[in-house]
Order: sequence, then C-alpha cells, then structure tokens
Amino acid sequence: MKRLYLSDTVAGEISAYIAKEQLAPGARLPSVGEWMERLEVGRSTLREGLKKLQAEGIIEVVNGKGIFVSEQRTFQLLASLGIHDARAHLLEMLEVRQALEAQAILLAVRHAEEAAFEAMAGHLDDYRRARAREDFLAVSEADAAFHLAIYQACGNRVLVGLIQMMHDELYLSWDSPDDRHEVFDASFAHHEDLLEAMRRRDEQAALAAFDSLVGATRKSVEAMVS
Repeated sequence: MKRLYLSDTVAGEISAYIAKEQLAPGARLPSVGEWMERLEVGRSTLREGLKKLQAEGIIEVVNGKGIFVSEQRTFQLLASLGIHDARAHLLEMLEVRQALEAQAILLAVRHAEEAAFEAMAGHLDDYRRARAREDFLAVSEADAAFHLAIYQACGNRVLVGLIQMMHDELYLSWDSPDDRHEVFDASFAHHEDLLEAMRRRDEQAALAAFDSLVGATRKSVEAMVS
C-alpha cells in the first residue's frame, strides 16, 4: 500500500535528503518526476511541498532547468556555523525553541482565555485519535496545531514569529516520518500535563511539564544521533 504524504512531510523528506547528502548551494536535486516516484505522491502535493521549501529559502525551482539547493540564507547560515549534521542541528534548534517556547507558555498561562485552552484540548483529542488509527500525518498536524495555539495565546506577535520559525526548521530537519513518530509517542503524555497545568494557571507546573516534554524529545533525538 502506498504511503500518503502531506506537503509538509514532502518538504521534510526533501530537506532531509539535502542535509544527508550535504549538498552545496546551487546543487541540482532530483527532478519532479523522480520525487513523485520516490515519495509516492501526486504532482499537486509535491508542488505544495516545493513551494514551502522555496518560502523557507531552502530550494529554488527554475522553470525548464530543474530544482536546486538555494543560494539563500538557510544553508549558508548553517555552513557558516559549521553545522553539517542535520541530526546534531536538531539538538541545537531544540535548545533555542525551548527557551522561546517557555516564555510563550508563561505568557499564555497569565493571559490566555479559556477558549484558547479549549482549542488546545481539541488538538490533543485529534492527536490521540490520529495515533490510535496510526495516521502519522494527522498526528503531525495535531501536534503542530497544539503548539501553534500556545504561541498564539501568549499575545506577543514577535515571539510567535520567532517560535514558529524555529518550529518549522525543526520539522524540516527530521530525517524521516518514522523519526517524528517516535518523538511524538515519547512526548504525548507531557503535552497533556502541560495543558492541565496551564488551565490551572500554575506557571511552575507548566514549565516543569514543558521541560519533561522537551526532555523526552531530546532523548529521542539523541538516540537518533548516536
């Protein structure tokens, strides 16, 4: 049976390929047809994934010529920092996201309305149902929606933008959907603890739950790196 991919997952697969092969800016990537066959997706889904990578500054699609690793900021920045290992990069990105998201959680605990917590609970319900039917793509979407709801509830637009950028970079850095699935399984209970603490307006408990969530994620990532 063919595996279905969402455009975000397509983007993650292509990004992981670039990192794994250590392709330099300007390097040519496999063609559209090759990616469709490799990822078992249709043209429209692949096109959406490519658009996301273009928006992230990771690739450039040149009509009539092909798909190329971008000369833009993302990979040049990583190279300038001496970062060539995508999985090691995950750990460093996770540290930055942890610092930013912890602040968003504190602000959300202080300022979010009950409707925001209801939305978060709905996303966790979606997460739970998707995991029960082993629908990775829906799990991924529910996880992203849960965290986005926290960011939006904090009320600081600059912070939201920074965290969202880090969240997107982390997602694109996973090597495979299976990697992400393992991380989601390890951290789900901590998502529930985090929401419960936020609804009680308990800042310390919320931060403790978030630390546990990040710790579970880090442990999974370190297992990938080793």
